[in-house]
Amino acid sequence: MMSIRHAVIAACAIVSATVLSGIFSTASGLASPQPETSAATAVTGVDARLAAAVLRVLARYRVPATFFNIGVNVAARPGLARKEVRAGYAMGNHTWDHPNLVLLSASRQAAEMGRMSAELRAATGVLPCVFRPPYGDYNSVTLRLAHQRRMGVWLWSVDTQDWMARGSGSAYWVNRIIRLAEQEGGALRHPVVLMHNQPIGNPATVAALPVIIRFFRAHGYRFVKL
Repeated sequence: MMSIRHAVIAACAIVSATVLSGIFSTASGLASPQPETSAATAVTGVDARLAAAVLRVLARYRVPATFFNIGVNVAARPGLARKEVRAGYAMGNHTWDHPNLVLLSASRQAAEMGRMSAELRAATGVLPCVFRPPYGDYNSVTLRLAHQRRMGVWLWSVDTQDWMARGSGSAYWVNRIIRLAEQEGGALRHPVVLMHNQPIGNPATVAALPVIIRFFRAHGYRFVKL
């Protein structure tokens, strides 16, 4: 009998808007953090629509997710953060504006975490339960500050590199994302798979997500929150 394994798709949800960059990584059976773009790029509403499409995919397949939000984007699109909470997804902290934390003092790291958490609470009434450092870079100060705020720290174990598509929805990128998720994740007992929705939106991620979900389910994985 095939044993049930855990798959986690880490969602770095980024509620983005004009003049703010957005990163949306989705979690529901496969991934966690990866290099992302910074917050400062003008965008249109396209990524908001694609973010909604990801939520629909997760709901259709009844897959739990963990969303790591950037504070400036929660401030810009609080309604999207509220949708994530209403849907029952775990909420993560991905700092206020996505700096490299190891270059910051302890007080500035604390401010990045604290300001984002305060924004999320104001928008949704909940505090984040997990933390993901931008770019996956952290130090002992980062860990201490996150734990003081009752947030577990998570990184990824499977990198779909979907952020490299940079808005393309071509079959090449869709297939590449799927291949990386299956090859890397299928070799792990508890894969944490990272996916994003970038400032201009990532249609390849939306197209690949259902295929990835079906693959892990077919191989005996059970999707869980981080």
